[in-house]
Amino acid sequence: MKKYFYLLISLIILSCNTEDDFIEDKKEDIAIDDILLKNSNPVKLTKAWTTYSSYRGYESYVRKFTVKVANLAYDKTVSIYHQKIDGNWDQIPLAYNQSVDNGQNEIWFGEYSLSGYGVNQVYADAFVVRYDVNGTTYWDNNNGSDYKMSRTEGFFFADSNINVSVDTDFVGLSYSAYDDQNRFNITVDVRNLDPNKEVGVVYSSDGWKTQKYLPLIYRQFWSNGPFYTIQSPNNFGIERWQGYTLLSASDDQLEYAIVYRVNGKEYWDNNYGENYMVNVNSNN
Repeated sequence: MKKYFYLLISLIILSCNTEDDFIEDKKEDIAIDDILLKNSNPVKLTKAWTTYSSYRGYESYVRKFTVKVANLAYDKTVSIYHQKIDGNWDQIPLAYNQSVDNGQNEIWFGEYSLSGYGVNQVYADAFVVRYDVNGTTYWDNNNGSDYKMSRTEGFFFADSNINVSVDTDFVGLSYSAYDDQNRFNITVDVRNLDPNKEVGVVYSSDGWKTQKYLPLIYRQFWSNGPFYTIQSPNNFGIERWQGYTLLSASDDQLEYAIVYRVNGKEYWDNNYGENYMVNVNSNN
């Protein structure tokens, strides 16, 4: 009789453990389902950049892509599938950049560049985004229309929620021996929501114990090389703003964020709440 009693107790304990394990697995499924619900399409192009320049036979092509994906699993791949001049499609792999939204989403970035004498254009205008995760492939193909950018477009904001974005490729903090000061240069793109607007950068060199404000200046043209310029606003309604200021030579690191004031509203680019950082003689 004792044998049957212990067998019954063991079955009850085993049953409880199995139920607990099932609940834990279910919690993980619910978390992923929640992410999918908040991201009806778990992959989205946020912005892209294209430029071309040529000087005395030396040509340069640049394309850059920023994509936001739902963090559905650790192992994943994100790519741009780009149409080529010959009509075929080519893969441009993107790389992980940062985690955002409390880890629910990730930013992925990639760049293609080709330069030299006698080089030929490789890519046409059309491209889409591909996201492979958990054995499933998700696409952002601009609602079936594909994304299209010519070789001299400048910036395109694919995400309608983006109205201002710093171009970190054109941000720098450099020491000038002539002035014995550091020079802070910054370039920003904004969506042209109204002709009357203000764009500026808020920055600090002491961990926000104090802060300063630098108003930026509208650039009607952006030189991309001799005889090649991007008009501002461009074909996508994006404007380029720039500015610089001289700082103490001891200010060798800055933390900053961008503010765009228009139509009584403020829009910020603060690197998803993390702010941007630039060090002397280096980019972000």
